[in-house]
Amino acid sequence: MGDLLLQVVLQTQIASEAYDFNLEEVATKITEKLIRRHPHVFGDVEVNSAAEVNQNWEQIKAQEKGETSEQAKLLSRKLTRYARSLPPLMAGMKISKKAASAGFEWENVEGVWDKFEEELGEFKEALATEYKAHQQEELGDLLFTIINIARWYDINPFDGLQGTNNRFIERLAIMEKLASRSLNEYKIDELESLWQQAKSKLRKQD
Repeated sequence: MGDLLLQVVLQTQIASEAYDFNLEEVATKITEKLIRRHPHVFGDVEVNSAAEVNQNWEQIKAQEKGETSEQAKLLSRKLTRYARSLPPLMAGMKISKKAASAGFEWENVEGVWDKFEEELGEFKEALATEYKAHQQEELGDLLFTIINIARWYDINPFDGLQGTNNRFIERLAIMEKLASRSLNEYKIDELESLWQQAKSKLRKQD
């Protein structure tokens, strides 16, 4: 929390020196927004459920952005906000869930796996070309399909990837302890041997 507070103060100080805004204005704006978006708490609006709270919240946000109530209901506008404001992996899961709840969904998980095989084939075909933009596009399609698979099985792809990153680093650290010289001096088969030893050690620790 201290690190987070430091970033807020630091960024605000930079903005203040550029005469954009200061810390007092930041605090004032967030206070005004909280009051404005919670009329059932700070005003006289009555609600009977959490769903009504969310509905009012979305209407107020739409008004803040100058949108009509009809525009605010458009699924594409909501998904655009996710794509702009969230990290790609998190945005992909949010977009996938929202699209599915709107009916843009496979009938069963087999359909998702079929889509995965289709996208994997298209990605391989793209790799056979020299067009990086097309390769990147197909890779994105493949990753988005994997996110959908994760959603169907109720798996968090963010946690999955984070776990893989951590395990890779742990295995690499053990390899460096086992090695008698720098890893870049080893041949690939020697590295594979060290990798397997590292995996074995971690299994025993678990």
